[in-house]
Amino acid sequence: MAAPDARLAACAAFVARRLLDSGLVKAGSGAPVRKAVETVLLFDRDRERQLEAEVEKLLRAHGAATLGAGVDYAEMFRKAKRLLAEKKRIPL
Repeated sequence: MAAPDARLAACAAFVARRLLDSGLVKAGSGAPVRKAVETVLLFDRDRERQLEAEVEKLLRAHGAATLGAGVDYAEMFRKAKRLLAEKKRIPL
């Protein structure tokens, strides 16, 4: 499940602070580092949402077959998401 914007902003601020404090990143202020981290997190979140939408579309298209087989929808969703992510080379 994808994280909301406020949570991603808080995570980005935390990661940026840790990067600056540890000396792994050198910047005049923390704002550009936080913005860069937040941009990456938002991109990843949006890509995961697109993947989940595609999985839902696939499961709806094959809904009768999965319901007839008595398969748990949540488990089928997780498996389909993992397989589609591997196929598209999206790390989860």
